[in-house]
Amino acid sequence: MNDTEFRRIAADPQARTANYERMVVAYYDRVTDTYRRAWGDSFHFALFSGAETLAEAMVATERRLADEGGFGPGMRVLDIGCGVGGPALNIAEHSGAHVTGVNVVPHQVEIARRRAAKRGLAERTHFEVADGMSMPFPDGAFDAVYIFEAGCHMPDKARFYVECARVLRPGGVFLGLEWLQRDGLTASEAAQHIEPICRCFAVPHLATLAELERYLEAAGLLVEVVEDVSVSGNILRNWELVDAKNMDGVRSFVPTLVMTTVKALRSIAPGLLPPALRILTDGGVALTEAARAGAFLIGHWRARKPAAGDR
Repeated sequence: MNDTEFRRIAADPQARTANYERMVVAYYDRVTDTYRRAWGDSFHFALFSGAETLAEAMVATERRLADEGGFGPGMRVLDIGCGVGGPALNIAEHSGAHVTGVNVVPHQVEIARRRAAKRGLAERTHFEVADGMSMPFPDGAFDAVYIFEAGCHMPDKARFYVECARVLRPGGVFLGLEWLQRDGLTASEAAQHIEPICRCFAVPHLATLAELERYLEAAGLLVEVVEDVSVSGNILRNWELVDAKNMDGVRSFVPTLVMTTVKALRSIAPGLLPPALRILTDGGVALTEAARAGAFLIGHWRARKPAAGDR
């Protein structure tokens, strides 16, 4: 997909839905290498508990989710939207579980496989190209399923959560973190704060916390927790880091510019920045402004597939 077609699709909500897989692949083909250099190998935000580094907070967030899910040796765990394998490798190493990662981006799957081999985790992980809304696994194939901010790329979210429940064994746990929009936004607020996120990050649309709970229940899952993740830790430091990394990235290419706020990034002519950095810079501005306005949040949930005898 060339840049002109990518921009056209990303700018149109209907086109994002109709072409979501091609769009997502094109997006990550453009930004993966830059993202890895700027943020790391885990493509999600972190919960901070103190003054730890981003890398430390990332690993702690992933271990926390694995512990919450009770992951352990002998378990079969599925990571949907696994990126380059950041969470999957850390969780496999921490928990002793076998982690399968699926992703629609072939380039990222190849990176994940190489990283697994380099870390000596090839036998405890498996990565393959697959769509989270139609996975090549039998019913009940996994003891646990998790996602880190990947369901936002799915256009049919109801179908996605049904598919997650399908591949989970009875009694198994499904949990994760997800990008959401605040319940009750007006059309004007959504256009101002949410549409720029969707356009910049190849996201068809964002659900709300209430919708997430309804999707889980409609999939036949027993919901234990659905909440704004900010109740569990400091999420605000991510926005400070996004601002700082945006500025660092811009200065590395435009060192003579003097900027004091992230809003000033919008004054840079598009031609002055490489395309991948422009995409991530514009996205960073959209995210931080929406988060600080209270329009964007990260949801956390834990649910279980009913076992025999459950009501």
